[in-house]
Amino acid sequence: MITTVKPEKLAAKHKLNLLQAFRGLAALLVVLAHGNLIFNEVLNRDFLFKVFDFGGSGVDFFFVLSGFIISYVHRQDIGHPTRVKDFLQKRFVRIYPIYWVILTIKLLTMSWSGLNTNHHNFWEVIKAYLLFPQDRTLLSSSFLGVSWTLSYEIFFYLAFSLLICLKPKFYIPLIVGWLLGVFLNSWGLHLPLDGVVPQFLFSILHLEFVMGFLTAYLVSKYRINHPSYLLYVGLFLYTLSAINTIYHLLPISYALAYGIPSAIIIMSGAALEMTKAVMIPQFLLLLGNASYSIYLIHGFVINNLTKITIKLGIINFFTQNPLLFSVFAIMNACIAVTVGCIIYHYVEKPLLVVSRRMVLGKS
Repeated sequence: MITTVKPEKLAAKHKLNLLQAFRGLAALLVVLAHGNLIFNEVLNRDFLFKVFDFGGSGVDFFFVLSGFIISYVHRQDIGHPTRVKDFLQKRFVRIYPIYWVILTIKLLTMSWSGLNTNHHNFWEVIKAYLLFPQDRTLLSSSFLGVSWTLSYEIFFYLAFSLLICLKPKFYIPLIVGWLLGVFLNSWGLHLPLDGVVPQFLFSILHLEFVMGFLTAYLVSKYRINHPSYLLYVGLFLYTLSAINTIYHLLPISYALAYGIPSAIIIMSGAALEMTKAVMIPQFLLLLGNASYSIYLIHGFVINNLTKITIKLGIINFFTQNPLLFSVFAIMNACIAVTVGCIIYHYVEKPLLVVSRRMVLGKS
């Protein structure tokens, strides 16, 4: 299904709208999964029989997609140290400004409402703003729960910057040694690692970025034959993993169970758009474009909407039967997605323009 093709034929960077649509769908999965988690914690209720328990796999898809996109867009920067500053500045602009805005909004809201009963010290706040790895329970209770995933993103950007600024004789031993530690820590031979940071550095989740990196290499170097069939294979494997998650059939790591199908889906989606035009519904493109804002804000919105209905005394109306509760849950998810789209349009996009002008000197 893969044949060699001259690299110059794929030199032009295609706008991969299909992958953007997949990003939007992955964001929806995460919203539904976290919605179910919040309802379980606040109301001790599940909706739709926990059918969206596998929705957390949207994070695994994001990791593989991030590895692919960064490698696909910046593959020509590898080995050119003068480009590392521009690369890191672009990553900074894309990740931090809107994250800082939403984190600040949450902290101020919790402070004004008196909901934040957790006393965190100055360094925990600084770490949260810098996306330095911290305990996930602390992040969920006091900051943005999803920010732990952004720490992995930042680490991947820093690792990729090594490929840009170092020669192979330096970065290859570093990466091989690090990956060896990841494998040893993940498959039986657990390393004596105590603390959040050591466990973070050798987490199996890093392999998902590596899968994305390798996928970008294959797409750039080879022509993928019959991408439609390959897409069906990826979707089928992803579905099997979802069933396994819901029914707890086999103890398989998420990084493998969803990372491999995600890599296949991304490879086939990219190859498909390189061979023909694919019509994508506009609302899916909007979801893909707004996925970062949706990802950052959805938990805060769903959590507060649920607490508002409790304070208003109308929650019992929705919890009196499973159907009404499912409607309530889906309604909350839709509101969270809508708020995310509004923030994307009126906050993230203008902020991105201003940040690019200030940091990169570009409009």
